Amino acid sequence: MLYKYLFCIAFAITFLSACKSNEPVTATTEPPALSRMKSIKLESAILNKHDIKQIPSASGMEHVQENYYVLSDDSPFLYQLNNKYELVQKYTLFDTSSFKGGRIPKSEKPDLEGMAHFTYGRDEMLLLLGSGASQSRNKGYLVNLSDKMKVQEVDFTRFYTFLKQILKIEQEGILNLEGIAIDNTYAYLLQRPSGSNTNVLFRFNADDFKDFLMRNGDLPVAAVYYFNLPAIGNNNAGFSGAYILGDKLFVTASVEDTPNAIDDGEVLGSFIGVIDLLALPYAMNAANPLAVPSTQILNADGSTYKVKAESLVVTETQKDKKYKVVVVTDDDQGSSELIEVELKMDR
Repeated sequence: MLYKYLFCIAFAITFLSACKSNEPVTATTEPPALSRMKSIKLESAILNKHDIKQIPSASGMEHVQENYYVLSDDSPFLYQLNNKYELVQKYTLFDTSSFKGGRIPKSEKPDLEGMAHFTYGRDEMLLLLGSGASQSRNKGYLVNLSDKMKVQEVDFTRFYTFLKQILKIEQEGILNLEGIAIDNTYAYLLQRPSGSNTNVLFRFNADDFKDFLMRNGDLPVAAVYYFNLPAIGNNNAGFSGAYILGDKLFVTASVEDTPNAIDDGEVLGSFIGVIDLLALPYAMNAANPLAVPSTQILNADGSTYKVKAESLVVTETQKDKKYKVVVVTDDDQGSSELIEVELKMDR
């Protein structure tokens, strides 16, 4: 009897408390992965700058076995630098006859914009990827680091047609693949948008992607994610390079005043951003792209670094969530620069 009496009192108190509020009780807690990504705060500072005059229009970079490999979208060579950023060797990727003037003519160049390191069996490989912005840019190259830098040309027309179908692209100059990163689980490919379009990240199973690449296998299944990057004035930043470290994808992005993926425009600035890969399930809505935590690259005096950041590697992880990042840049005039950046991450 006493139990029933106490139960009735407890029920009455709960009922009266609920009546005092006109607002329904709702769950407001975000998923942990999404909350973590939204809480990331980045700061960057340029530590050093290095001219790499021998390399025109650097566009991609990888760090393998104490060497930096640098790609150029205006050159038929792959460049090898040591840890002091000194040119050690350059390797011919394709015919050099159109390189007599120091830069390949825009209409002829394969526009190699992305580079990724991966292993295949016992071999260490580099994949160099054309942007896909036109028919002449539908090719790429495989370089076997374990077999005397053997070079193999790859036709990506079938693959790029597949990506265009996913993005519903019907004209040239819209597809613009600018970054790629591969780990043991996935391959990530970045689409840089033109105008006000959205930045896109494609993800593929790594084994399926390698099978397609190395054996001309079936097209790999693509998962598609959408991201928003900062703007400078009326121009949004677009993906330009990627580097994977653990569960984070570090990206470079630049802001260029140009209407398409082929013509150059005024460079307004560049950013470094970080995508928490565990948050990818919350970036599947094209109408609501996920914001990428980013920091603008500034000169030591606080002025805007008005050069295109094209690619990056994370060479050192320090205490207090600090990273040493090496960024390769292009001024669109045929010159290249390599900058060392300290990236601080708070959340």
